[in-house]
Amino acid sequence: MKYKPSDFNKIVRLGSIESVPNEINGNLMETFVEDMKLHYAPKTRTMTQQYTLLGTKLEDTILIVIRHNSAVQDKMLAQLPDNKYYEIVGISPDESNNIIKYDIVTLKLSQKGVE
Repeated sequence: MKYKPSDFNKIVRLGSIESVPNEINGNLMETFVEDMKLHYAPKTRTMTQQYTLLGTKLEDTILIVIRHNSAVQDKMLAQLPDNKYYEIVGISPDESNNIIKYDIVTLKLSQKGVE
């Protein structure tokens, strides 16, 4: 994969949902806790790839490309600039011998309620 540094012009926030006490009344509430921020490049699929995914569990997923980072795990949630939360469905690590490696991360819109 060939990417220019200028392709990585968007930021994804990665983290998890944790129960945190509300500052006003002390009740526990589910909230997104950020572990890291990474720059990413959106990756588009070809029409053939989109048609191939119809009717599968990957039909409504999107792809992003990040620099290789072993700290990114599939148990994390991702928040994109649209302020929606996405579950990491899969991570395709770059197994090449290149100096700079890129991972393709597959995201699906999360159904979990986050405040």
